[in-house]
Amino acid sequence: MQFDGGRQYVLTHLDSNSLDSLVVAAIRSTAKGEIPVSIQPSHGFLADLGFDSMSISLLALALEDALDRPVLLDEWVASHSDPALLTVGSLCDYLRPLVVLGDQAAI
Repeated sequence: MQFDGGRQYVLTHLDSNSLDSLVVAAIRSTAKGEIPVSIQPSHGFLADLGFDSMSISLLALALEDALDRPVLLDEWVASHSDPALLTVGSLCDYLRPLVVLGDQAAI
């Protein structure tokens, strides 16, 4: 492991499609009700997928299991002034710099 500016780096081999698929799988495993057959980046967690704060917490746990590292979604949630902006695409965009695609990932 390497450390840089207080961030811990671990090796990973995710590409953009793999990250998106991982997020969709985590959504499917934690959704409480029916969700669309095809999950799109524009789908909102609240309006389209029926998530609430507990579901978001379960989603973080599912992502932790899939990535084998802690995943904190507090900053992602806090960065959106309107809960309607919490979309699948915004979550993937938030995770991408944390799970740097290719050789290294930052937690």
